[in-house]
Amino acid sequence: MIYQADWLLPMDDAPLLRGWMKVEGGRVVAMGSEAALPPDVEVQQFPGCVLLPGFINAHCHLELTALKNRIPAGKSFPVWVEELRGLTTGLSSEDYRQSVKEGISLLLRGGATTVIDVGNTGDALSVLSESPMRSFALVETLGLDPSLAESRSEHAASLANQLANTARFRTGVALHAAYSCSRELLVKVNAFQKERKLPVSIHAAESAEEAELFSSASGSLQKYCRSIFPEAPEHWATSPLRWLEENLLLQEGALVIHGNHLYERDLEILLRRKSTVVHCPSSHAFFGHKAFPYAELRQRGIPVCLGTDSLASGDSLSMLDQIRMFRKNFSEVTAQKALRMATTVAARALKMPRELGVLGPRYRADFIAVRTKTSPKEDPCEAVLRPDAQVVFAAIDGCEADLK
Repeated sequence: MIYQADWLLPMDDAPLLRGWMKVEGGRVVAMGSEAALPPDVEVQQFPGCVLLPGFINAHCHLELTALKNRIPAGKSFPVWVEELRGLTTGLSSEDYRQSVKEGISLLLRGGATTVIDVGNTGDALSVLSESPMRSFALVETLGLDPSLAESRSEHAASLANQLANTARFRTGVALHAAYSCSRELLVKVNAFQKERKLPVSIHAAESAEEAELFSSASGSLQKYCRSIFPEAPEHWATSPLRWLEENLLLQEGALVIHGNHLYERDLEILLRRKSTVVHCPSSHAFFGHKAFPYAELRQRGIPVCLGTDSLASGDSLSMLDQIRMFRKNFSEVTAQKALRMATTVAARALKMPRELGVLGPRYRADFIAVRTKTSPKEDPCEAVLRPDAQVVFAAIDGCEADLK
């Protein structure tokens, strides 16, 4: 099948006016402009649209989709955690499954074709395995008590192992955060992910309360951790990333989720460990965090990609919305660079730079069509990020996904 639109954005090359691509066996096998369109072939046209790679959502919690608007924005991080725990108490397995199904639908309509999902119950795994999405389904684990490290890690691993992995569905385990996991638990999860050749995902440097906990062993988050585990460690004159690095717990290529509170030495660590920071614009706004340090990260050459986080801490699971929000906050970033954060940069973070994030021969045919009503003189990247642009088609491995 050949797909053609007003514009085609390969993302690693210049846009193609009236561009087309040929898909066979789930991969792109040829592409070009209208003048080189093969004769006598079936062509699916997308007038008024731009074709581009499907977005990669680098951090999401689909189990929490049903909690949209249940916790008001602007609360402190520890208060939000406590209210979240209360809301999830009593939710059934079916509740979580329905939440994940709804979330997948929202992801697809927002242009995501790949998601790194982090869940606590394991209920997301079977739903994601049956969905059209390309997914990395991670079971999150946490626990400050070292004596629970083996049981917690084995439980998460058993959930991750309950379903067979495929080309489009891979399972693993995710760490919650340095302040919520014992050193022993961190070691076990790192080993599990390394064995599966999957990146480690960990929340770090997210909130002011977390920064306070590590710098002076004080504050509301420290108090909250002590209420759960009275022997929670005390940290002094350090940061989450520095503590992880000094204890040999930050894996090379780790996905550092949020990274809102970073110090100069943290930037050095991120660069040395070849880490990628995952920025979640709507979640960042929900909590009212300090300005995201994008300029500092860019200056150091530290890659940044984007995620949605959850609807318990944000108002959208649309990656198109996240890119627009990021661009609004950092207007100096070109539309093309902003789009690459959700395509080529994220694909490199997943160690799939030759598979995803680009429309080109031999790449997987994961792509979307965005209706923009562009003109030949308009920058198609800018058009995709206009408020009225809408995702009207999505395909994963060349198979159309239902956007209803």
